[in-house]
Amino acid sequence: MTYDHRSTDLHRADLDREIDTLRNERILGAGDRRPGLLERTRHGTGRALIAAGTALIGRDAASLRTRTHRA
Repeated sequence: MTYDHRSTDLHRADLDREIDTLRNERILGAGDRRPGLLERTRHGTGRALIAAGTALIGRDAASLRTRTHRA
């Protein structure tokens, strides 16, 4: 039975190291990337559409929709 616990601990430690490696790669990779013109335009368009929808529907209805979508 100790073998099973030991192998589980080793497997968990291996997965933790792999997760840490992926997090570090993501952090290091995000620092040198700047959004290009297309990405900035896409984000700006998305914000404008959200603002227009909020103006048409109203703040209460938009927040209600967001709360039900997350649930």
